[in-house]
Amino acid sequence: MLTMWKRQHPVLSLCKSVALRHRSTDFQNTTRPADQTDIKPFQEIPGPGGIYKWPIIGPLLLFGSSGDGAQKVFDRLFDLYGPIFKVQLFETHVVLSNPKDFETVFRNEGKSPSRPNISIINAFSKRQGLKEPMINLQGEEWYSLRNAANKYLLKADSALHYLSTQNEIADDLVKVLTQQGNMDNDLLFRYTTESISVVVFNKRLGLLASNVSPEMLDIFTATRNVGELIAEAESGKSVMHSYFRNKTYRDFEDSYLKIRKRASQDYYIAKAEVEKREKEGTLQSDERNLLLSLIKEKSLTDDEANNILSSMYIGGADSTSKSLELLLFNLAVNPDKQELLRKEIISLIGSDGPLTASALAQMSYLKACVKESFRVKFPMFAGRNRALPNDCVLSGYKVPAGTNILMMNPRALKLEYADQQAFTPERWLRSNQDRKSDAASNLIISPFGHGPRSCLGQRLAMQEMYIATVKVLQKLHLDLDTESKNTEFAYKLFLEPVKPLRFIVTKLK
Repeated sequence: MLTMWKRQHPVLSLCKSVALRHRSTDFQNTTRPADQTDIKPFQEIPGPGGIYKWPIIGPLLLFGSSGDGAQKVFDRLFDLYGPIFKVQLFETHVVLSNPKDFETVFRNEGKSPSRPNISIINAFSKRQGLKEPMINLQGEEWYSLRNAANKYLLKADSALHYLSTQNEIADDLVKVLTQQGNMDNDLLFRYTTESISVVVFNKRLGLLASNVSPEMLDIFTATRNVGELIAEAESGKSVMHSYFRNKTYRDFEDSYLKIRKRASQDYYIAKAEVEKREKEGTLQSDERNLLLSLIKEKSLTDDEANNILSSMYIGGADSTSKSLELLLFNLAVNPDKQELLRKEIISLIGSDGPLTASALAQMSYLKACVKESFRVKFPMFAGRNRALPNDCVLSGYKVPAGTNILMMNPRALKLEYADQQAFTPERWLRSNQDRKSDAASNLIISPFGHGPRSCLGQRLAMQEMYIATVKVLQKLHLDLDTESKNTEFAYKLFLEPVKPLRFIVTKLK
């Protein structure tokens, strides 16, 4: 979830004016080096040269308004230069597509990996005089917060505490779908926001009710706005928010303050309840609840605990809803796979039963479908952006410590799998002797990252996707209208349909 907040350096903010097709001879002045056995110096890493190395101007020329988008520009650069190249963004970046290089990066990132800040949140924190949220922290400051949260969120069964309540939320989703007969991303966003609120606020917001309260609707709207405005800022539609309070920043500030206020109110209400129960002797020492656990965590201040919770809430809803939409799209356009998954679901929990922990553990085809959806339509524009603490060797080149490194998972997936667009969940089943299980291949599939800075809420995000998919297919057949079946997808910060998808659902006979 947070990882889906794990934004790349603002590449698209440089995509303003001149198309890639207008490149000069400078664009190819550095050719792809021949294979050598010796380690080659950093200066020999290929990439656009000449005017394309100029700050600001170079990226504006390189990532132009050809209509292709930054993803296709990066693909062309890989075609020209191979699996590694240098490109000038705000700073020099080394861009990678070789899974073996990804593995090298993650093995050398250290215990406190460095990654770029989200610029609009950074601007907000400075102007409000507030401490940065965990997503923007670095070094020991980040590590101390993350280490405190890890013990509650990265255990294998950490998400299962919420399974019963999230079953109820998914049942409500199905009720709405049955009444409407269709579904769009707004409904999925309501579902994921409702699901993460149970974790962060320890209560439901009522977003799937027939009459949503004005207060909860306001919080939901603010949550959606924050995700959209972060994307707007990081994708280049807004550039000046870091320098003055433009409209993007003002709208972000208004929505972000509402969410922080709500999170703070619920935190202190819950804390008062904990203190009351402690005095009464009714507080169970083994009671499992993230909000309760962070309140009781002695290593955290109230502000730090609230920091973790609000970061999870904001980061969890948007990214999970988009990944869930991609999964349901893949199942809708592959009805044979949808039916195989439905058979697995019915065989384990019947046509009315809840999704239990034991049943979920046995749903190998469900998990294969989710993994295959990540492979076919990787949810994020890129993988991770890192600056390593030590020198390392990538594709035969020495890359100095502190260099910005961008790992392009979508490109790596295209090269790793010849049948990139074929939705074949069977490839991930243990019974498939040809399935890829090496570390490098697994690194490029997951949108949650790896290592110390992997997504803190990944188990919760996966569980939300599992439950929604199980409950929908348990009761309904999933299809798309004709236009949606043929829609194209494009990367902003996340992969999104060019036109909104319209799912058609019908009750099973």
